[in-house]
Amino acid sequence: MSKKWLIIIAVVAVLFAMGIAQFLSPRRAVSPTLPSATSTPEQGASAETPLIISTTTVNIIKRPAINPLPIAKGDTVSSWDFVGAYTNNPELMAKANAEIKRITDLLWKGTYTDMSIYVGIANQYELIGDGKNQYDFLIQAVREGGTASGLPWHNLGVLMERLGALETARVAYEKSTLVQPQFKFYHYAYLDFITKKMKDDVVDIEKAFTAANKYFATDADIIQLRAEWEKS
Repeated sequence: MSKKWLIIIAVVAVLFAMGIAQFLSPRRAVSPTLPSATSTPEQGASAETPLIISTTTVNIIKRPAINPLPIAKGDTVSSWDFVGAYTNNPELMAKANAEIKRITDLLWKGTYTDMSIYVGIANQYELIGDGKNQYDFLIQAVREGGTASGLPWHNLGVLMERLGALETARVAYEKSTLVQPQFKFYHYAYLDFITKKMKDDVVDIEKAFTAANKYFATDADIIQLRAEWEKS
């Protein structure tokens, strides 16, 4: 065999070996840091520094989500802490914290909706009396399913009312009736709140009764609420 052919064969062998090595060598994927067990996905990245995932051709920027229920103008929350059902009971507090860990581990697994899981976590913080964490997880629940379910909105209304942020509570209660207007429970809760805490706000109260009457015009409980308000 000529020297020329030996050189060609050697070059082909080297190129073939390099190709095999490329396929056998491991590839490294780049992924965002997952949140800790008790943080929301937003808390996994800094609110001031967007999370940037870079590849050789694409830059993907994940920006902080907008808060669907900020504290309304004129409202103040002097303290986010309150006396919950488990407050001052170390055994029950430990039980709630263990439940938070258990429920958090269900996130993103598809067994339950993420919205319901976030609501479940928030409920445990309510038992503890930790209003700030309850608020944060209810906000996350709204982001996950607040366009289809009035539940996280209703629970935010209850929390904000408890904390004295009444205008924020009004917004949340009303939103629950707009998302699921066929549920009497949300209408009743909103009407009960607004007729007692904002009984002079005639325009909004009449609007709320009109919305409820589209579905529950002959409901005895709704009728009684109106009668009580008109007498007050």
